[in-house]
Amino acid sequence: MKFKLLLILLFAFILAACGSNASAEPIPTVVLDNGTTNTNTSVTQSSPQVSNGDVVASGIVVPAQEAQLAFALAGSIKKVYVTEGDPVKTGDVLAELDNDFVQVEVDQAQRTLRELTSPAAIAAAEQAVVTAQKSYEDAQKKVDSINYRQANQSDIDYYKAQLVLAQKALDNAQDTYKKTNHLSSADPMRATATTNLYNTQRAYNTALANLNWFTDKPAENDVALANANLDSAAAALQEAKWYLSELKGESIPSNATGTKLAQLQQARDNLKAAQDKLEHTRLLSPFSGIVTTVNTVTGEYVSPGQTLIVISDVANLQVVTTDLSERDVPNVNIEQNVTVFVDALNAEIKGHVTNISSVADTLGGDVIYKTTIALDELPEGIRSGMSVTVHYQ
Repeated sequence: MKFKLLLILLFAFILAACGSNASAEPIPTVVLDNGTTNTNTSVTQSSPQVSNGDVVASGIVVPAQEAQLAFALAGSIKKVYVTEGDPVKTGDVLAELDNDFVQVEVDQAQRTLRELTSPAAIAAAEQAVVTAQKSYEDAQKKVDSINYRQANQSDIDYYKAQLVLAQKALDNAQDTYKKTNHLSSADPMRATATTNLYNTQRAYNTALANLNWFTDKPAENDVALANANLDSAAAALQEAKWYLSELKGESIPSNATGTKLAQLQQARDNLKAAQDKLEHTRLLSPFSGIVTTVNTVTGEYVSPGQTLIVISDVANLQVVTTDLSERDVPNVNIEQNVTVFVDALNAEIKGHVTNISSVADTLGGDVIYKTTIALDELPEGIRSGMSVTVHYQ
């Protein structure tokens, strides 16, 4: 009985084993280029092969330029001129703040500058130069008359002789006048003597002054005053000439001075400041590209430095690596040729290294350095953000 039971169990086991073998299928084998085997049933794409010792890093496709634009001033958005995806050119206005008050400042500064540089202002400046020239010449003559008043001996002898004659005439006039003291002032002889005395006294005073002028040393105060007046006249003349030259667009020295010149320069500075302020109320595209982000709307109040619009130069793409190890970076050089494998396109592109970051970063505890790769060509379909593998040759 036990023997029969064992035979039945053995037979059932054999049948179960045969049924399991009948349903099994062989597992296919994929043979790679190097002869090794892989149990995967298919391969969707092939990455570039890397030999031992080559440097490889992962990377990402990025625009060659990208600008995050913000206003330097706070204010309300007057208008947004672009939307995401719009192409723009260098200098295009992208958005604008409410700037009516700033425009008024610009207009006022322009009017002031026009008045200061008008034909009437130029004519007045020309007249000022003529007047200043005359004042300078008069001051120069005064200085010359003081500094060069010394005469030669013959001149001095002449003026001494004139003084002697004047003294003699004055003495005679005084004697005659004394003889008429008993006469009435209405008497003709008395009147004649009085007049003659007056005239001879004046002649004597003139002769004495002339002699003293050429023989006496000038007073220090007179010399100082005359020189000071000359210096002042010379400075006024120079400043008048500088101002006129500036109005006419002629070159003047950087250290030129003058009240009128300062007013003109201040007017120009005021206009420049107002124009700069107006310019800061507009966001301009710094280069040609595509608007990738718009984070504002008309009427919104924005703060200085708040990123509102992002421009990307998607027509010029490059690659930036993300995991080049500190162990590999010594083997990478500027202008080194590389092969870039674009995962999404299953395509290889040639390129070269244009920059190696001098500042390290970390990735999962590892020290890495970013490198920038310029691509020799851009295959169809490549886009910013695509993952790549960089093979440094």
